Amino acid sequence: MQLINYSLISLISFSGLLVGMILAFTAKEELGPGKKYFLLLQKLTLLLILIFLLNFFNINLYLRITIYFLFIFLMTINIKSQIIYPILGVVFFLSSEDINLFITTSILIFFYGFPTGSLFAKKLIKRKKLVVLKNILLTYFWFILIAIVLKLLI
Repeated sequence: MQLINYSLISLISFSGLLVGMILAFTAKEELGPGKKYFLLLQKLTLLLILIFLLNFFNINLYLRITIYFLFIFLMTINIKSQIIYPILGVVFFLSSEDINLFITTSILIFFYGFPTGSLFAKKLIKRKKLVVLKNILLTYFWFILIAIVLKLLI
């Protein structure tokens, strides 16, 4: 895949955060009651990414089950999305080997951005939109940086 296409797809996947931020500013009154659903959506989306990735690499069934249990345990301790997004950059790169997996992963990363952007914006909802946008870009730019650097190096 050409670098320009790959880079544009990474930006589109990343834009889920921006859509989530817009959603937060559009429906401020829904952020409080919706927080538990946003967290659930994040976890389900990550689980789907993991399932597709493990199935693509044909990992042994017992190892897959072990990884699922480990994943479920890690999700109970609520790993911050600032740590998850760089990992998603690596996953984005790894999935680029197969076009079907790449499309699926890109869409799921985009969908992961909805609740992540909304939850991030919720913390800063009293600030100006540009300040929140700047904070989102500075906090999560690692996704794009890692995805593109890996593509350039390998």
